Amino acid sequence: GEIFTNSRTATLFTNLLGIAFATFLLVFMERRGITELRYLLLPGYCGGLSTFSAVTYEAVAPGEAGLLFLFLNLFLSLITVVLALKFARRFIKVRG
Repeated sequence: GEIFTNSRTATLFTNLLGIAFATFLLVFMERRGITELRYLLLPGYCGGLSTFSAVTYEAVAPGEAGLLFLFLNLFLSLITVVLALKFARRFIKVRG
């Protein structure tokens, strides 16, 4: 099938949003010394927001997007982490 449909575009966008948010939370918690909340917020909220299980299904299910869609999600996820990390480190100051 096609690589992008409305469902796949929404899945990709949601996954990248969850990854960017998780990156910001990590930097924020690190810089504020709030490390105990990461076990609740990262796997709980951000894990629920990002939909990597949907990405996997859409990549391997017969008639779905295929491995190109999976590769695109992985590649864009890594790019998102790099960019969000640079942005977060620039704008989230260490509390001193």
